[in-house]
Amino acid sequence: MGTGVLKGLHALAGRQGVVIDTMVFIYLFEEHPRYVDLCEQIIDHIFKGTFTGVITPITAAEILVKPLKQNKIAIADRYRRAIGNIPNLKLFQFDIQTGFMAGALRARYGLPLPDMFQIAAAMSHPAKAFITNDKVFRRVNEVDLFFIDEMSVSH
Repeated sequence: MGTGVLKGLHALAGRQGVVIDTMVFIYLFEEHPRYVDLCEQIIDHIFKGTFTGVITPITAAEILVKPLKQNKIAIADRYRRAIGNIPNLKLFQFDIQTGFMAGALRARYGLPLPDMFQIAAAMSHPAKAFITNDKVFRRVNEVDLFFIDEMSVSH
């Protein structure tokens, strides 16, 4: 079981397989004024190997929706390349067990299935941690949750 909501990047040090929600990349790529610095630090920590990160096919799909809807193929390609070139960030492949876990989580929490696949992926890694900014996850207690809104930027 996760220990609940954690706040600092320091709590991620040494963890293997922290699942990174889509919004971390959206905030970074779109240079969100409030969150870009922290998201940059998150990716920098992964890049340096402070902890290892994981993205799921859910994030891989979601990150492309806006640029492709706007017919900005070059931006979608840039996002794909940027994510693919981050050392210590791996793509998690869903399997049947992940599907079973996601289904059980959906039954328990009633949250959308894509969200439950993200949590199931986090449960499948030693870190048992998920970085997000989506408050619907507050109900989930199987993994440690790191909300971008509540994390501090260290300098």
